[in-house]
Amino acid sequence: MDPRRASREIEALHEIGKILSLATDLTKAFTSALLVFRSHLALENGTVSLFDAVTGEVFIEAAPEMPDEARILGRLRPGEGIVGRVFRTGLSAVVPDLADEPAFLNRTGSWRDLATDRRALWAVPLREGRATLGVLTAERRWADGPFSFAADLRFLSVAAGMLATRIRLHQLEQPLDRAREDPPPIVPARETRERWRGAAGESAAWRGILDVVDRVAQSRATVLLRGESGTGKEVVARALHERGPRAERPFVAVSCAALPEALLESELFGHEKGAFTGAAQARAGRFELADGGTLFLDEVGELPLAAQVKLLRAIQERQFERVGGRRTITVDVRLVAATNRDLEAAIRSGTFRLDLYHRLQVVEIVLPRLRDRREDVPILARQFLDELLAEHGRSLVLSPGAVGALAAHDWPGNVRQLRNTIERLVATHPSGTVTAEDLDFLTQVANQPPVPISSPGTIATATATPTTNTNTTTSEATPVPDSAPTERELIVHALDRAGHVQARAARILGITVRQLRYRIEKYRIAVERF
Repeated sequence: MDPRRASREIEALHEIGKILSLATDLTKAFTSALLVFRSHLALENGTVSLFDAVTGEVFIEAAPEMPDEARILGRLRPGEGIVGRVFRTGLSAVVPDLADEPAFLNRTGSWRDLATDRRALWAVPLREGRATLGVLTAERRWADGPFSFAADLRFLSVAAGMLATRIRLHQLEQPLDRAREDPPPIVPARETRERWRGAAGESAAWRGILDVVDRVAQSRATVLLRGESGTGKEVVARALHERGPRAERPFVAVSCAALPEALLESELFGHEKGAFTGAAQARAGRFELADGGTLFLDEVGELPLAAQVKLLRAIQERQFERVGGRRTITVDVRLVAATNRDLEAAIRSGTFRLDLYHRLQVVEIVLPRLRDRREDVPILARQFLDELLAEHGRSLVLSPGAVGALAAHDWPGNVRQLRNTIERLVATHPSGTVTAEDLDFLTQVANQPPVPISSPGTIATATATPTTNTNTTTSEATPVPDSAPTERELIVHALDRAGHVQARAARILGITVRQLRYRIEKYRIAVERF
């Protein structure tokens, strides 16, 4: 071996050893080590990629010569591309010329002129024992002169061993670091998790949800929350954000069903000045506002197909253009989506894209219905009661009979309906004790007949007397009131029957959710969101 080469290698390994031994932030340590590769041995574009067990992808953790917007695009499945193949097999790879390598995907877009700027690549697994933790890569330009494939591979293999050992030590140090911290108050860990609003519960189903949230919150994985309306999907989405590394960054929530279709793309991705009538100035969309944090797409199943295409690209490439713009914007957003729709049926009917479904369903959390966790009803009821009494400055107690009546109810509107019920009691009940008889209105609402409706898009009103006119909607099951209910009364009645679940209320009325929300806004009907 060339003595000068050997001296540079020894010096580089010595520098890397010092960096790793003093490191507290592994990402910064990896970045510094990769810069040593370049300064001592002219090995360029070094990267350290690690495996994310939650998403099942290999992602670029450190790449000092790569822009952040390119680095965040470098996510591969095991076996995909050169890095994915090295991770899956645990075997090093040497690519003499990247331009001639079919497995080279250039997912980050960092390599543009490989035909004229020829480069060789080394990819070495980061192995500790039998486990492969990630992949180390580095390059050389052919224009820089002759080099030895074997010598560079040998050096990078030694360096990879040092990096892998430091990663494993870091994993072992984490429990020790937690043990050295001041002990927390003597409160069971499960109770600390219940401090986020609406998380109270002791049922096995809910404890399982809390456990999944704690595990998934630390990852970058896209999460799909599924379940009936009112089960607490936004609460869980906020918990995923607040209990993860992005807690100090923005949490941006948007309801895909609440926005008019014509404005949906602009709301998500922003628009440039003059992009459409009324666009008097440029405006950032929700993706930009959530950069570095979490974007929560509620009711994602309501997205029109045109918006689904652009959303798919934003998820895959983390890039998009504003409406009316040409500049590509790159963001780093953790995506959480929620729906109460049967997406599989929507895929079969052609109203939801299969590829978008797969991108959203990296981690799926199905929230249980409240009637499937009845033992949690008393806990949630007392939690909501304490919150609302403090807010309203009142005094109220639930009797054992009232608690039993709450637990026995089916709660078609789930947790949202329970909270609305407690708020109704706090607002209307005299101070003192709430009895089971005070909750009779729950049974009355559940047993009321259907609201008179007509064709979709039009809410019919009942007539004062029965008639044979086929253009008038009547009900034979109940007495006809002396005066026809107003449209506002019909909407309020349907919302009460549906436990303020707007999708269910819209079905009762025979109109779309957007039409219902227009009328809610028009008549200024207060609707509590959970």
